[in-house]
This record gives sequence, structure tokens and C-alpha cells, in this order.
Amino acid sequence: MLLRLVLDLASRLLPRLASGAALHHRALDHAARGDLGGAEACFELAAACYRRELAVEPLARLRVHQLMTRARARAGGQAPSLVEIVRLLNRLDRLETLQSPHELADARTVLAEWIAAHGSEAAPPASAFEPVVRVA
Repeated sequence: MLLRLVLDLASRLLPRLASGAALHHRALDHAARGDLGGAEACFELAAACYRRELAVEPLARLRVHQLMTRARARAGGQAPSLVEIVRLLNRLDRLETLQSPHELADARTVLAEWIAAHGSEAAPPASAFEPVVRVA
């Protein structure tokens, strides 16, 4: 209850006081510590800033990070698929690293490091794949 009140207050004040990039990095810090609820709240605050600033590419990078965090939090069930994350990431050249200081790096390198660390948590079970038959 108190946390909700604090987050509501922060959502009104912080977007005016902090940049989208600062909130985005804060969300990545929360995710790295395993505080996935805090990460989600900061992602949404950062998204509001990016939308207000009309910062399209940073918003796209944030959404990829957000999906990666959700996949880690909700492995199986309602988790976003690894395929969806890769599809969105293929539109980006660079992505903030998941470790502080969150510098921009090659997006595929960041994805490869994330898959090595957490990919099995986000990957769908083998039974979810259907064989593809190609007809020549």
C-alpha cells in the first residue's frame, strides 16, 4: 500500500525531475539486483519520459530491456518469447549493457550475453516447437 503510494507520487514528480535515460538505467540496476517489481516501475517511468521527449529509439531499447526482464521474471507461463525479444532487438543496432554503467554496445552482443546468463529461463519448452516441413 505504502509502496503503491510512493510509486504513484514518483510517477508524477520524477518524470519532470529525472531524464528518461537516468530512469532507464535505474530500472536496469533494479533488474540486475533481482528487484523485478522495482525494475518494472522504473521502466514505466522512463517510458513516460521518453514518450514526452519523443525519443523513439531509446523507447524501443527500453521495451527490449523490459521484455528481457519480464521473460526472466515469468519463465514459462505468460513470459514473452525469446523469438519476440530477438525480433524487436533486430531493429536496433545498439543496446545498453545489462551491467552498470549501462554503456551502449552492439545489440547482438548484449543479447548473446543475456541468453548465456538467462536464456534458458526465457526459452519456451521444446514441446512448444513444431517441426517445419518445407515443400520444394
